[in-house]
Amino acid sequence: MARIQRNFVKGRMNKSLDERLIPNGEYIDALNVRLGSTEESEIGAVEKAKGNSQITRLYFIDPISGNNVNLSNNARCIGAFEDGANETLYWFIHDGAFSLGDTGKCDMIVSFNNITSGVRYHVVSVDDGSGVNTTLNFNPKKLITGINKEGNLLFFTDDFNPPRFINVNNAYKEPVEAALVTTNVVAFAFTAGLTTGAGISQIGFHRGTLPGCPVALGGVGSGAAPTTTQVNLPGTGCYTLTQPNQASSQITPGFGIQGVNKASNMRLTEFITDISGSTNNVTTMSFFVGDGSSVSGSGNIAGNITGSDGSSGTYSCNFRNEPINQIDDSGFSQNPESTGTVVLQGLTLVDGVTYTLTL
Repeated sequence: MARIQRNFVKGRMNKSLDERLIPNGEYIDALNVRLGSTEESEIGAVEKAKGNSQITRLYFIDPISGNNVNLSNNARCIGAFEDGANETLYWFIHDGAFSLGDTGKCDMIVSFNNITSGVRYHVVSVDDGSGVNTTLNFNPKKLITGINKEGNLLFFTDDFNPPRFINVNNAYKEPVEAALVTTNVVAFAFTAGLTTGAGISQIGFHRGTLPGCPVALGGVGSGAAPTTTQVNLPGTGCYTLTQPNQASSQITPGFGIQGVNKASNMRLTEFITDISGSTNNVTTMSFFVGDGSSVSGSGNIAGNITGSDGSSGTYSCNFRNEPINQIDDSGFSQNPESTGTVVLQGLTLVDGVTYTLTL
């Protein structure tokens, strides 16, 4: 009798043909089996291997609302570790398209205990406070393959960040919580300057719409890290400023310094105090709000202000659109700034001191 030998190199299931007609390399049915180690008993016996099934679902818990926020479809497991002795799985998760936070990312270290069916979130971060990176700073192109557990310490490295470890018994506070609640998150920073002209003395920062064009007059102060990026106000050339019952004048559009973190859609153009006494030392604040193509907005902003000289205080400002018609050199109407009066408490601006505004 002829010997029939089949292989399954193609690895393809074919349920359409009669089993007598199945080509070599195909099969009509299959089972997942394992040999040498079993999931229950009888080591060395061939037994069916369990398939994959969903055991849990991961969420980000919003510290403001307390709601569970789904991860995006881009979330990926970039590393895993099996602690067989304790029947626990550890996952390293990176979501590069997360809906909350300024970074648009969410990184997690999570575990699942097979005995209790409990999920534990060891570290969760969507922002390290910079508005750029998370605390874990996972990279989807740098898989975490170097993982080891010694006692309660879980060591891991991705060849991108320095080697790190966590204590799996510790409850780590979410590093992003303060950023989401917008407490002490940097918004702007500037170095105050002093200017005096026409009997008026002012101190602070002002690089927005300035009298005179093409040569601006009265610019004062400068942006300071981390908000040194300059964004030009909209329009081309100069603005022609027209007001009822007044002669028209030209002003320079100027620029604002780009906000960071929760103020990333705002450009600070002015934070200045009149110290000449003529306006009772009023501090004013101006912004351009939007993406550079939209008109400035209105709203309010408040927080702490600290100086490089050790001074500190608080500020708050309600700002709104200026109802003044300004025409650029191309004939387009512009409304480049929103302005408001600042309530400044506990601090007086000083020439040459760098001030940081937080939310």
